[in-house]
Amino acid sequence: MLRSAKSLRGQPMVARDGPIGFLVDLYFDDRTCKVRYLVLDTGRPMPQRQVLVAPSHVVPDEDGRIHVSLTRRQLEKCPELDEDPPVYLQHDLARLTAPGDPHLRSAEVVMGFAVPGRGHLRDILVDTEAWTIASFVVDNGVWLPGKRSLIAPRDVAALDWIERAALTRPETRS
Repeated sequence: MLRSAKSLRGQPMVARDGPIGFLVDLYFDDRTCKVRYLVLDTGRPMPQRQVLVAPSHVVPDEDGRIHVSLTRRQLEKCPELDEDPPVYLQHDLARLTAPGDPHLRSAEVVMGFAVPGRGHLRDILVDTEAWTIASFVVDNGVWLPGKRSLIAPRDVAALDWIERAALTRPETRS
């Protein structure tokens, strides 16, 4: 099923033994367009904790919530956000750790990137059965929403963090 990354944000996540928190982001590989992690906020105010959950733990369900095959205790032991940071966190000046994967992207950060000559990325459509990026939604409006179009992942040549741009391949003419 295709779901908007924006609509997934804030969705409750449910462990085998009860509610555990909510989804705050999706991390994906910009080469394969596969979702590598769902970022779960455990819902505790102090200390706030976000963990990385592999999509392979997601159990299909039709109630709108995201169910996982792990218990709350197992989810608490999942890797923390800093253990595999996406590109935008790798450029944080305060980081002194080894660089991370240069292809791991945050859906929340990528939305808003400019698409030269077309507009900006407004949303990302995710196939929640395969946990892959199905398409990028581009909006050509400047101040107000404009016409929306879709870009297939194969047509995105690069996601440039410094320029905050999604660079597309030249269109082929038939």
